[in-house]
Amino acid sequence: MKNSNDLKNEWANKKPKYSIRHKELFDSLSQKFGAEGDRKASLGKHFSNNYELYMYAFFLGLYKDEFEPIGEDEEKVDFSYPIHLWGRKSNRLDREDFTDLQDYMFMASFVKSDFDFIELEKGKLSIGKVIKVITTATESYANGGLQLIKEMLEDDANAFIAPTALMNIITKPLVTSDAESTMQQEQEATNVD
Repeated sequence: MKNSNDLKNEWANKKPKYSIRHKELFDSLSQKFGAEGDRKASLGKHFSNNYELYMYAFFLGLYKDEFEPIGEDEEKVDFSYPIHLWGRKSNRLDREDFTDLQDYMFMASFVKSDFDFIELEKGKLSIGKVIKVITTATESYANGGLQLIKEMLEDDANAFIAPTALMNIITKPLVTSDAESTMQQEQEATNVD
């Protein structure tokens, strides 16, 4: 391996996939090729681009520990856009650069992947094999997050209506037992910030 950035750059050149069964989520929640401001709102979209929904689903899956590999028999699709281009700066003043989010996705996928880094450094494990493992982790957490979103919307079609809904979904526990809920309330009551 030339340097540690090689691994991240190889991963960032990938076009991660998602299961075709989640295509309806992309159609209803995000805009292919982008939509900003009033156009996004008039289309009823929560995400300006498909990759924004994918990133959100990845972090939702990661935070909720929903690792769900796409089945071998499932059709996989992508939006023909490599990771390194997601959220790139453009001439629009309101566009944010997503480089940090790409880095966080890579780091999370990397640490959640099962391979021997020492074997990679020694050249006994190919970068291609490791990239496949890391990309599978990315896709699996995104797939898990997409499944959670799908289930939430099936339970409540208005789950994303509140202005803070996306933040609330990712930061709140999905289901807690009475004991966990009581313990969480006790911890919150005793925390001094």
